[in-house]
Amino acid sequence: MARIDHNPRLNFMMLIKSIQPTDSELKSARSHIESTKKRLQKSFNLKKFVRIGSHARSSAIKSSSDLDFLAVLARNEAKWAGSFVKSDTVINKVSQDLNNRFVSTTVRKDMQAVVLHFGRGQKSLDVVPGIFHEMKNKRPVYLIPDGYGGWMETSPEAHNSFINRENIQSGEKLKKVGQLIRFWKYTRVSPIPISSFYIDLFLADSKICNGAKSYPVIMYEFLKLMYDRKCRGFRDPLGIAGVINAAKTQSQVNTLYSQIESSLDHAVKAIIAENNKQFKDANRQWNIVFNHDFV
Repeated sequence: MARIDHNPRLNFMMLIKSIQPTDSELKSARSHIESTKKRLQKSFNLKKFVRIGSHARSSAIKSSSDLDFLAVLARNEAKWAGSFVKSDTVINKVSQDLNNRFVSTTVRKDMQAVVLHFGRGQKSLDVVPGIFHEMKNKRPVYLIPDGYGGWMETSPEAHNSFINRENIQSGEKLKKVGQLIRFWKYTRVSPIPISSFYIDLFLADSKICNGAKSYPVIMYEFLKLMYDRKCRGFRDPLGIAGVINAAKTQSQVNTLYSQIESSLDHAVKAIIAENNKQFKDANRQWNIVFNHDFV
C-alpha cells in the first residue's frame, strides 16, 4: 500500500502495479465478445473482428478501460449504387442489429462506434465498423467513421507497431505512463475527456518517456507539454489518420485544458518538494493531482 512518507517514485511504482488489468476481467468479457462477433457474422459480411484500443496496445487499466473491436465489413455493406454511404448509415445498421440481438443490454451509438454496456454498465464493448481500404507499408489501412458522417483512414497494426517500438526505446516506460494518465483521467466523477489513442500516440511521438527519468518527472512533463500546446491536436506521425485530436469537441478540449492546468500546478509543487526530499508534501500534491486516489 502506498505511504504518505515514501519517496513518490516508489508510490508511483506501486500505483502502476495496482492498476494492471486482471485476467478475470477479460475472461468475463469473452462470452460477450464471442456472442457479438457471431451476431455480426450472421447479419453482415464480416471479414475480421479484431481487438483494437488500449487493451490491444497493453496500456489499459483495471476496471476502467473499455474493450474496443474493429468490425471489418465487406465493401458492399457500406455502398449504395456504387458509392460509399455516410458512415452514420453503417453505424445505424450495426446499432439496430445488435440492439435487436441484445434486448436486455443497453446499446447506444457513439460518434465512431456502437457501444454495448454489459455487466450492468460496468464494462462496455465498443464496436467500430470499418472497411478495408488499402495496404500501406505492408500494413492494412481501413476506413472508419470520422464522427461526422464521413470516413477516415486508420491502421491499428501500423500505429501499434510504432507505439511498441517507442515503448522499447523508452525502456518500457511509455505504456506504463499511458496507464498513469488513464488512471488520472478516471479518478474524477466525470472522466477527463482525453482520447485513449491520443494518449498513446502523443507519448510515442513526443518521446518524453525516453531517457533516465522517473515516473513523477514524466507525468509532470506530459502535463507541461499539454499545457504549452493548449491540448491541440497533432498530425499522425505515420501520415495515415490525419490530425489526432485530444477530445471530440472544443468544449471537451476546454474541459481537458482546465484539468491539465490545475494538475500541472500541483505537479510542479510535487517535483519541487521531492527534490527537497519533502516526500510527505510531494505525495500530498500528487494526491491532489490524482483526486485523492494516489496515497
